[in-house]
Amino acid sequence: MVKSNKVTTSNAELVNEVANTSSVELFNGVPQDAATKSGLPITVKAIINGELKEIIPAFTDYNMEQPKQKATGEHGDPSKRLAVKFHFANPKPFWDEQDEDKRIHLFDRNHNYIEPNTDNVYVVCDTADTYWRVLVDDVLEDVEIHDFESVEDYALATTNTMLYSRCLNKVEEMGYAALATGDEAAKAVFEFAKENEVPISTAKLYLNTEFKPVAVKAMMLGKRPPVTLTLGRSLEEAQALYDQIILTFNKGGAKSRYAISAVNSLMKKSKYTFDEIIICLSKVPSSEITLAQLAKCGDKKECIQDVLSAWLVDYRREKMKVVA
Repeated sequence: MVKSNKVTTSNAELVNEVANTSSVELFNGVPQDAATKSGLPITVKAIINGELKEIIPAFTDYNMEQPKQKATGEHGDPSKRLAVKFHFANPKPFWDEQDEDKRIHLFDRNHNYIEPNTDNVYVVCDTADTYWRVLVDDVLEDVEIHDFESVEDYALATTNTMLYSRCLNKVEEMGYAALATGDEAAKAVFEFAKENEVPISTAKLYLNTEFKPVAVKAMMLGKRPPVTLTLGRSLEEAQALYDQIILTFNKGGAKSRYAISAVNSLMKKSKYTFDEIIICLSKVPSSEITLAQLAKCGDKKECIQDVLSAWLVDYRREKMKVVA
């Protein structure tokens, strides 16, 4: 049975004391700056039993990996974050295990081994919204310390909490980027991807636009791109193209990037019009498309492009004969 004991509560007044807290304080009798010369600071500020304390967040080899430094170079605006509860476990069950083969060792954020019975150590209980903020928030205000009876209980509490947790997928990221900035191009890409259940990478190809992942991350933080992003074709044109490619290639082919990439290349390099592409797609026999998809030419996009190009050339020749 999992038992826990809440021993920490939020105290807004103590948060205000952080600014007046010395950056060099004694920690286990050692100046804290000396303890952090080998890497990032190993302690964080947390309010425990109404008292502002410095604690060492402890990790095991089983904890979630911390996110790599984001290309945006920042963690967003702290004032815009929703409040969360931070969960930690008393390290006692980790240190009480006598069998060395079964013992789960604890490490600080720099992966330095933490000796048993070190003061002010608490094991991080991973949750989707706090695993990274443990090392980012200036003060951990709402903290709960759990006294688990065993490491197994610690694991069960964490996994039952995290069972269905996840982060935003790429489509959702684009949607929030649009909401946070009001960007119409991002909104169109999101709506197309959502409506047709295609990946964002495919939606961008149909709308003939480019959003780099780093730009989307920045937009999620409310930052507008330095250059206004535009669509190469309208949402209506993209949908018409998608619907025709379904008829020509099937739904799977329309959702992949190969067919639309071939179309975009033909329109860009060979300067075929949108109407010519639509007409050509409606005329190409499905048998030829199937052969192109299965051909061992090393590149599906090139295979499809070759088939479509041949039909487009014939279409223009026939058109010229009619005019003549």
